[in-house]
Amino acid sequence: MSDLQVALTNTAGITSVVSFWVFVASNGLRQRRDFLIRIASGVLVVGFAALTVAIIARGIEAERFPLANLYESLLWFAWATMGGYLYISRAYGIKQLGWLASLTAATFFLYGSWLPQSQHDIAPLVPALVSYWRQIHVPPLIVSYAMFFLSGLSGLLQLFSAGRRQTVLASTLTIALALSAIAMGTFTSIDVHWLQLLFIGGSVVGMFLSFFLLKNRDAAKENAKMAETYDDISYRCIAIGFPLLTIGIITGGLWANHAWGSYWSWDPKESMALVTWLSYAAYIHLRVYREMKAEKLALVAVVGLILTLLTYLGFNTLGFGGLHSYGQFK
Repeated sequence: MSDLQVALTNTAGITSVVSFWVFVASNGLRQRRDFLIRIASGVLVVGFAALTVAIIARGIEAERFPLANLYESLLWFAWATMGGYLYISRAYGIKQLGWLASLTAATFFLYGSWLPQSQHDIAPLVPALVSYWRQIHVPPLIVSYAMFFLSGLSGLLQLFSAGRRQTVLASTLTIALALSAIAMGTFTSIDVHWLQLLFIGGSVVGMFLSFFLLKNRDAAKENAKMAETYDDISYRCIAIGFPLLTIGIITGGLWANHAWGSYWSWDPKESMALVTWLSYAAYIHLRVYREMKAEKLALVAVVGLILTLLTYLGFNTLGFGGLHSYGQFK
């Protein structure tokens, strides 16, 4: 990897961290909030531009589409998260989502920086990835994952604005447990069955608890206008991510038929992608036909975030195996 790529990628990572802390500071320094938010957003724009150039430079150096391993997919995920937030903030004029978006980008930058050097180096493609279908199938999936993350984060802010602070705490801890399982599955030799139990068991218990706590409402801290705004943002993110996930699943089936002679083989990662798709299809149905209140829909978006995390990273780090196991590196 060239020095230019390293410098640009490090710039993007550092700016996401700086942007996060400036966003956080804006909540404490209310008199300078607008100024600090503009600074934080400007820093994030610099990081987004640097990451865009880094991805292009990596593609030129590799002489291929730069999306072939976990490290490169993390760069794309961070790029889509940063870009998605910048678009949303401009369209809605909201800023509080910024510190969560920049924190997400910084977390995935850090995760990528800790991967083995073999992931960072530009290497020949494994045979399973030598196909024109790679650049058709993978980018829509990665961008959809980023939009689903933004939707889930907006759901947390909707719940916070609606006075459901206990539910937000339970959901945040659940997401943290899921991320911890992913991290341990990547960097430790802990038995994968324990990690699978931590991810799946912790997610099920945590989300049941979140739904149970939904009845506890702090009316004094409720901001109905902001809750409505974040509810709409969550829906709009899903409205962008859902068709992209659909395209990714369809093109994946076409690629599978080209490579393995079958459109669908019930591979674990394929099946999990279908479960994730069904969860967002349910969200859209419940939203359109107004069969569920906004707070419950926000939790459905959080559940979708966890399912997305399992689909994107879980099946390559928690030992579920399958035809997509070439995504593993240990």
